[in-house]
Amino acid sequence: MDRLGNLDQLALVTRGDAIDIRVFQGIDLRIRPRRGLDIGAAWFRGLSLGWISPAGEGGTDSADWKESWGGGLLTTCGLDNVGRASEGIGLHGGYTFLAARDVEVVRTETEVVCRGTVDDPRGLRVERTITTSIGHGRVELTDTTHNTATEPLPAPLLYHVNLGWPLWDAGARIQSDAREVVPRDADAAPHDWSPAPEPADIPERVWEHIGATTAALVNDQLGVRVEIESSLPRLWQWVAPQPGFYALALEPANCSVLGRAHDRAAGDLPLLAPGEERITSVTISAADSRG
Repeated sequence: MDRLGNLDQLALVTRGDAIDIRVFQGIDLRIRPRRGLDIGAAWFRGLSLGWISPAGEGGTDSADWKESWGGGLLTTCGLDNVGRASEGIGLHGGYTFLAARDVEVVRTETEVVCRGTVDDPRGLRVERTITTSIGHGRVELTDTTHNTATEPLPAPLLYHVNLGWPLWDAGARIQSDAREVVPRDADAAPHDWSPAPEPADIPERVWEHIGATTAALVNDQLGVRVEIESSLPRLWQWVAPQPGFYALALEPANCSVLGRAHDRAAGDLPLLAPGEERITSVTISAADSRG
């Protein structure tokens, strides 16, 4: 502590519409309380990590998910529906439209911790903790989700980890420990899931990484590796190659991306019983790719 200086030099926190956290030699974050305490823009040693949508960081007030989505390093999808609109619920559900309450930020000599609570009106309560480390590139998000209702509630969840330029660019590639990578549909089937594609005005591509526990984006030209690890059983990859949009997402999930009707019919729709609690986490690490 004496060698590095005081706590303000190790970690600086500013609060307004968003919470900006700057840490010494770690991952800087912009956290969005009005967006369920999701993570907006993020930087590692000055390099932008999170993809920002054409709607602009922070998004818009549109009730349409795609129109309102601002991107950022992490967007939470669910907890009523994930993927295609289904059973009267829109694309990726309503979580992003919920504001967090009781938000606090605590600094120590090793990390900065942001905590808050998000209430789903159906009866799910999410207690979220985001921790960014001082001195190395590591962010951990942990959710404790409680069913406070008197009936079982669907609780599909997907963490949409969004990575963009300059990380996701020509020469960048995806690595995964999956035993198999399966295209979702014919739009993805002809393509290689690993390399960053040439920009093209063609449909999005989606793959599932079967059995994966980690996946990483590696850009050797920039010398950066960003790795995603989670406690969730499934991992999806989304690539949008359109010019002016050009995005990648690595997406830990407990469900498909085909909507809750599909999962319900397959017997795979995640449910939380009354009083049940679920703990989920995702860790995003950034480091030098050259060792």
